[in-house]
Amino acid sequence: MQDTNEQMEKMTSTLMQAASDMNTMMRDTMNVTLQSVSIMTKGCGELCDSLSSLVQKNIDQSTKVVQSLSSVTSVNDLVSTQNTVLKDNFDSMISDLNNLSQISSRVAQQAAEPVTKHVNDSISKISKIKAA
Repeated sequence: MQDTNEQMEKMTSTLMQAASDMNTMMRDTMNVTLQSVSIMTKGCGELCDSLSSLVQKNIDQSTKVVQSLSSVTSVNDLVSTQNTVLKDNFDSMISDLNNLSQISSRVAQQAAEPVTKHVNDSISKISKIKAA
């Protein structure tokens, strides 16, 4: 009878420890998830700010284009102005897209870092538990 009680206490203790470990692991997972979401939210805000700046810049460029086109006096001037505008807009678009791409990449990397670290730590803990 005493042997059965000891086994039950040991089993109960083991189950309680497993439940506590699982609770800690879930809490840590939620904290890491919230940290990652927070980074993504700030990154989305940064992207929105960049896009807003791009819209304003494009409005300003459009105004300059209209002013340039209104001062055209010949077909050659028109072609020259058009070529300049197209080249400038293309260069600007490539630069802007590169900037947005860099921001997106940086935010994705920053948001993945805590998750990756947590997954690696969890795998390490599970490996140690299985080895014991």
